[in-house]
Amino acid sequence: MKYSFNKKIIAITGAANGIGRAAAITLAGEGATIIAIDKEKSSLDKLKFKLKKKCISKNINCTDLDSIKSNLKDIKIIDGLVNCAGIVSQGNIMNCSKEEWQHTLNTNLTSVFYITQFFMNNFLKRKKGSIVNVSSVASSIKGVKKRFAYSASKAGIIGLTKSIAVDYAKQGVRCNVICPGTVDTPTWRKRVLSANNPSQAKKDFNSRQIIGRVAKPEEISDLILFLLSDRSSFVTGSVYNIDGGMSL
Repeated sequence: MKYSFNKKIIAITGAANGIGRAAAITLAGEGATIIAIDKEKSSLDKLKFKLKKKCISKNINCTDLDSIKSNLKDIKIIDGLVNCAGIVSQGNIMNCSKEEWQHTLNTNLTSVFYITQFFMNNFLKRKKGSIVNVSSVASSIKGVKKRFAYSASKAGIIGLTKSIAVDYAKQGVRCNVICPGTVDTPTWRKRVLSANNPSQAKKDFNSRQIIGRVAKPEEISDLILFLLSDRSSFVTGSVYNIDGGMSL
């Protein structure tokens, strides 16, 4: 299946690492220019070096609305948006502090609200646009141990996505959400290495998917590519589990 992203401009939050980085590389390979948004400047610089002219890097914290407005005001045209920025907080309701709860919701959910609202006027003005939000199987899809605040924030993304899809379908804007299982990202590797028994931790993570392994970021970015493309023109408000069978 071939895609045409030539002259298309796609904004990606959390673009410097993991799924966001894979999506940026995949889309740039199909001809898109990437607005790469991330708060980690060193990783963002590495992506810029790799993609060269296909990347416009924006060193922004997506929870800072003033920073979003001031640093993205020069972006006049956009065709697609991928909301991928996020953190994986751990623990249950009894050991979740007020600060951790707020930080998780701000990073994973409020940032999606801020960025999407900022770009929505552009989509509406052009009467077209595709938004892909990255949630998780650990959400309203499936209960996962010690992911209390994280799951709540990711469930919120699903609700946000469906609301946007309903509100703006007739104005040419599509909005879908993907729910990955465990993915081989830098943050996942850190969690594995910080475990008391890293070897066993890796086995445990692999076994959560009935396929028997975690996903590669590129396997997730392939779905993002489809949902941003015209080939998914009849798809909006949909929730895609891409989890190796974790939710079964």
